[in-house]
Amino acid sequence: MNQDILNIRKSIVRAIKDEAKALKRDGVDVISLASGEPDFDTPKLIRDVAIENIQKGNTHYAPGKGLPKLRREIQKKLEKDNQIITDEDNIIVTYGAKMAVYLAVRACVSKGDEVIILAPSWVSYAEIVRASGGVPVTLMLDDSDNYTLTYEKLKTHGSDKTRMIIVCTPNNPTGKILETSEIEALSRFANENDVIVLSDEVYEKIVFSEKKVISPASVEGLKDRTITVNGFSKTYAMTGWRLGYLAAPSNLVAVINKLHIHTHTGTSPFIQEAAVVAFQCENEVEDMRKQYEMRRNAFLSKLNDIPHLKVIKPEGAFYAWVRFDVPNMDSMQFARWLLNEAHVLGIPGCAYGDQCDNFIRFSFASSLEDLKESAERISRLMNRE
Repeated sequence: MNQDILNIRKSIVRAIKDEAKALKRDGVDVISLASGEPDFDTPKLIRDVAIENIQKGNTHYAPGKGLPKLRREIQKKLEKDNQIITDEDNIIVTYGAKMAVYLAVRACVSKGDEVIILAPSWVSYAEIVRASGGVPVTLMLDDSDNYTLTYEKLKTHGSDKTRMIIVCTPNNPTGKILETSEIEALSRFANENDVIVLSDEVYEKIVFSEKKVISPASVEGLKDRTITVNGFSKTYAMTGWRLGYLAAPSNLVAVINKLHIHTHTGTSPFIQEAAVVAFQCENEVEDMRKQYEMRRNAFLSKLNDIPHLKVIKPEGAFYAWVRFDVPNMDSMQFARWLLNEAHVLGIPGCAYGDQCDNFIRFSFASSLEDLKESAERISRLMNRE
């Protein structure tokens, strides 16, 4: 068996979700706040165009990099929204943003290369690095200084083997948005050490503060060494459609595309046609963002009234990253306790980093009713103890 694949760690997220499913099968009323998925339907315009294209028989192979018309729309979006100047030939449309991350890491990281991952971080980054033969190096940021990234922290975690840095802004799970000073620190370190930056920006439209999401590829010192990953799942509630993309400098795209053309033939043309009109759905996107913000405010106000819990308002994404203080419980024990006693499912913090064992993540991409009921259940349990 391939040793790199054997090195991939078992999914903590899958384990706790399976336990919740078992309870549901037994008739227990479990409220899941675990999903990283919008609970809204895909906007009607997008659905209608997909159906129209299926009816027209647009169900054959599409160009490997993606439909030219879609890549042109992505190009315009990147320039307008992110100030990233690129060419449509430097864009690859993929089966979801996760595949874009995999292609980028697999194509750019060689055996033994180190990849710095800003943490707390999405569960799959480190495992994709391991699957590629690389070595994940966790740069654990701290809530005491609002998860601030500095040049000194990067330098401490870097070595002559460092090949890539992975950032996510807004961050999953903390909701942190990288600021100008942090992008400058990233640029300084990347240029001094000839390092590639992979910037995951799938939550860029789900923002609740006045802060603007800064794309590293828009910065002069980073544009020639940054791979930008984005997708349609979070912004347009298109998780099941599986459509993402990456944009990168020509030298990197050339290598990534070699792998791309031998791993999947191309995403479905009727889905890509539907994605072309997604960029016209700005009103629907803003309506969803407002709903997330309203839910965030309501849910967090209740959580912060519960003893032994503390949560700072996330600047973006749709997660509550909650610190808990319960004696003799790590995050998996705490998550299981909430699941079995309060029948509320959250994701234990250890899934997002080994030093996050006193945190739990709840998604507020759920109905307001479920969020209120979950907070009440947790409150009853915590006050009982």
